[in-house]
Amino acid sequence: MGALTAIKEKSVSVLTEERIIADVIQAMSDACPPFPEGPGGDCAHLPETGGRAFRVSTVDGVILGRHFDLACEGRRAGAKLVNRNLSDLAAAGARPSDALLALTLGPDVDAGWLRDFAFGAGRAAVKAGLRIVGGDVAQGPAGVFVATLSVQGQAHRVLSRRGTAEGDVLFVTGSLGGSAYGRHLDFAPRLAEGEWLCGRGEVTACTDVSDGLIKDLPGMLGRGLDAKVDLTRIPVAESASLLSKGDGKPALEHALMDGEDHELAFSVRAAEADALETDFRKAFPGTALTRIGTAAKGEGRLTDLKGEAVAGRGFSHFA
Repeated sequence: MGALTAIKEKSVSVLTEERIIADVIQAMSDACPPFPEGPGGDCAHLPETGGRAFRVSTVDGVILGRHFDLACEGRRAGAKLVNRNLSDLAAAGARPSDALLALTLGPDVDAGWLRDFAFGAGRAAVKAGLRIVGGDVAQGPAGVFVATLSVQGQAHRVLSRRGTAEGDVLFVTGSLGGSAYGRHLDFAPRLAEGEWLCGRGEVTACTDVSDGLIKDLPGMLGRGLDAKVDLTRIPVAESASLLSKGDGKPALEHALMDGEDHELAFSVRAAEADALETDFRKAFPGTALTRIGTAAKGEGRLTDLKGEAVAGRGFSHFA
């Protein structure tokens, strides 16, 4: 079912704001705690951070026509909204806590699709231990559906994009490329892996690979360092190879530039990289881990082993 419909009897335009909110809360089910920690007042009243030193915040959204299309089932779009936020928490090594959901709905949004969206979001939240504690709903122009989730988590230390030093070893989880074949909707954020990495002091930086490794890895290193990568070791997803057969672009190009992989790229102090790699494989035998290169003095680029910059760029919202 598409997100929009011309049949007014099935659209949100015939529902009151109160009915829309009630339907969304009901569809989210166990993801919404009871008031006062959940929906029901002007603000949610929450306990403290549960003994962890840092409260971690992120916000992300999904937009009809940008992150999914009219053919997308509501539950998949809802799960994507939650999971892309959780992937950012994973990069910070944080445990999910609570979130606020804001919806902007055109009058032609199908009410059944909206409930399906809320169900998918709620199911993904419950699976991760994330609580939807409140939010907002507003009417937008016809043809519009925007959902934004502001998420909080808890972490023991600051694990961010910054911190990599020259000589640190670079790793990436999973496989990359070809997310357009469906993985951009159906993926599992690396929450357990991220929390484990946060507990290892030899991990110096971590990032979510959402805009393509060619953009996100240099973005993690910042100016002054290059990601010197063995291109033959990039873990190319099978979907990237399938996409390559259709459009003629090399599968490696898809792996480096497609984006929406939602894997973790991270750096480790060189002297401790071997031990961490061994321990990670024991802790997560079902998660692929690839050592792809090192951080070297440079200009904030992704280069091959000869130091030559790899041409291309990842996803940009304003390209």
